[in-house]
This record gives sequence, structure tokens and C-alpha cells, in this order.
Amino acid sequence: MLTLLLAERPFRDLRSRALLANLPAQLGGGTALLLSTASSTAPAGFEPLSPEADPAAHGVTRVVIAGAFQERPQLEQAFAIAGRAVAAGAALELRAFTVERGAAMRDPPRGVEVLARASPLELREHHTANALMVWRSPAAFRIRPYPECAVAPDDALVSLLPEGPILGLSILGGGQMRQAWTARLAELRALLAPMQGWAMLPLPMEHAASPMDDFAGTRDFLAALLPGTPMLLPELAQEVWRRRQFTPGRMRALVARCGAVLTNQDLPAAFAIAAGVPAIGLALGTDRRAITCLTQFANILPPGSRLLHPPRG
Repeated sequence: MLTLLLAERPFRDLRSRALLANLPAQLGGGTALLLSTASSTAPAGFEPLSPEADPAAHGVTRVVIAGAFQERPQLEQAFAIAGRAVAAGAALELRAFTVERGAAMRDPPRGVEVLARASPLELREHHTANALMVWRSPAAFRIRPYPECAVAPDDALVSLLPEGPILGLSILGGGQMRQAWTARLAELRALLAPMQGWAMLPLPMEHAASPMDDFAGTRDFLAALLPGTPMLLPELAQEVWRRRQFTPGRMRALVARCGAVLTNQDLPAAFAIAAGVPAIGLALGTDRRAITCLTQFANILPPGSRLLHPPRG
């Protein structure tokens, strides 16, 4: 069986790597895996295939759409490639599938009808399920919440942490995010007051070159709320070190060492909940990742977890 993986910017950032990490094992050991990418190279275990290539002409017998999609053109491209492959006789599966931001707009994406041919069709959370229902998709889905939490923890970086309480921080960067939390400084200072004196650990998952880089966002947030407080693992500021050393498994192990995690991201929140660490989700701007994660796990949140919305008015 020759399998083609379709993902938005596959393996580019830590969340994509976490969402796709266990796919080879799920799809069956020894299965040949192609990765739809414009790049001439692919991560170990995959062979690159241009998005313009004909899947049938390359012998593809199974297509897997996986991971998080944020952009409508990327989502529609995945549906189009899958549609061509299915029309030629390939099977279709969806794994850890998430739509958000532009990809989750109310109007149905072109090619969404191909989802009715998918088995299994596994969604990562209820927000994506709602999007499929708004699109009036007849596809039968099931929610498998945040499957990236099955990534095995790797303790390689834990020895670099000091003794004592640690607050994990992950705040998206960019002007909109900064404006959103700057408007709530008094509320946030009160929230952080009990954590004065804690060590602060950044938990970045965005690509370092992203305008929303959450290492830069976390650094700016900390400087404004707790000026003078140093961040642990300063090596994370180095793009090459972060890409090579900061793996999903290592983030999971670091999160488990924290006394609490404060974030507007989903991956650090999901890892915290899986480890029994209080997760404090922060609703900022139009981004709803933390909202979706904490509401998905609302019935099993560790004690001390909460979701902070902007005050009414």
C-alpha cells in the first residue's frame, strides 16, 4: 500500500510535528509514505511528492489528510488532491484533523464532499465538528481529542530546570495578540501575583520565523507583566537549537515538570491537562485555540485550571 499524506505546511512547527509524529505507526509499519510538499526533501520516513503530481500515476492507494489547517486555500488544495486520488480508487482517511481561522469560515470549502468517502474520519476537537456541521457535510466523524498527547515524553531537557515551582508560558506573538493582552494588564497581574518568584519556562510551538512566534510573544508578555524575571532555557531563542532540540516529546516532559501552564495555545494546554498540571487558558483576540482545548476537556481539567475570557463590555 502506498500512502500519501496531505497536511498544511507539514512538520514546519512543533504542533505539526506533534500531530503527525505518530502517524507512521498508526498507518502500519513498513508502509511506504509520500508527503505532499513543494519541497524537494521530506522528513525521515517520507518521500516528497509535488502537490501538482497525479496521485494515481504514482501508485497512491491511500490518502491521509491530517493535522491542523488554518488557511482556506491549503484546505481546498488538500480536498482537491484527495478527490483526484479517491476518483482513481484510493482510500481516504482523516487523522487528528483540525480547522481553524480562515480554514473554518462558515461557507463550505470547495471539495468538502470528498469527506463523505473518508473512513476513519477522526477530528481533534468539537470546534472542527461544528465546522463540518455548519458546512452541512454528511460525513460520519468521531472526535479523538488531541491525539498528540500520546507522544512519549522525553526527559532530555528536564535536568536543565531548577528546583522549585515553574510556570510554563506560551503566548502568541504579533501586534493583535499584544494589543489584546495589553488591554488586560491589571487582570493579568492579579492572576500572576501568586506566582511571583516562580521560574518562568517558555513553551514555544510556532515556527521561529512566524510573525506570531510565541517565543517572542512570551518574552514580551513576561517583560510587561513580571519585568526583570528571566526565562529558563534561553537557548530557545536560537532558531537552530529550537528546531533540533525542542521536540514534542521534550515539550511534554517539560510541561509535566511545571506547577501550572498559562497559554493561549492548544498544544501546551493539552500536554498540561494530560500530565495533571493546571492549565490556565487565555482568550486573546480572535484566536480560540486555548478556548477549544479547555472546553474539549472541561470534565477532566486538573484542579486549578481555568479559562480567562475578556470581561464583558
